[in-house]
Amino acid sequence: PGRTSHRAEQVPLGRPVAIKVLKQPPNPDLDESFSKRFLLEAAAVANLHHPHTIVVHDYGRDGDLLYFAMEFLEGKTLTQHVSELGPLDPTDAIHVATQIAGSLQDAHAQGLVHRDLKPSNVMLTTRGGDPFFVKVLDFGLVKMVSEENVDEKNRLTKKGIMLGSPRYMAPEQVRGHALDHRADIYAFGGVLTYMLTGKPP
Repeated sequence: PGRTSHRAEQVPLGRPVAIKVLKQPPNPDLDESFSKRFLLEAAAVANLHHPHTIVVHDYGRDGDLLYFAMEFLEGKTLTQHVSELGPLDPTDAIHVATQIAGSLQDAHAQGLVHRDLKPSNVMLTTRGGDPFFVKVLDFGLVKMVSEENVDEKNRLTKKGIMLGSPRYMAPEQVRGHALDHRADIYAFGGVLTYMLTGKPP
């Protein structure tokens, strides 16, 4: 499904927010399951409160559009930073990686798997004098590990639909096998490789 992001203002707080809009698949057979999965996973994402995980303020459905309202961040993605300035110094790479790991650990402790960790989903912003303060983005593709226990008829993630970015996906994920938190650990290694070399693994 297509995804677009917009800057908006939360009324009446006057707080800037980022709105991510997702259009449901045009296939009627997928519409209901996609919407159910989105709302289920959005509720789980909204409960993540780690300092290095982007904050989700609200989510919902408006007609055939689904949306997240998230904190607005100033900064660059890891992809932008490395593309413009080259690989990170190992000390900075470790600092960034430790923050990413903290975000993932918190999600995994709540039974969530990100499934699409990649450099463009890591935002570098400045906070407290730290120019490499990390926010992990796009938990909108998370998978609840507990879903693996749901029978095939009621599975919300349909077989044959690959969610994620192949360059950073574990082989098992590419093949469509069942996955758990170890898929994120594989992607984490890929992101660390990118930070140090400027290239995906």
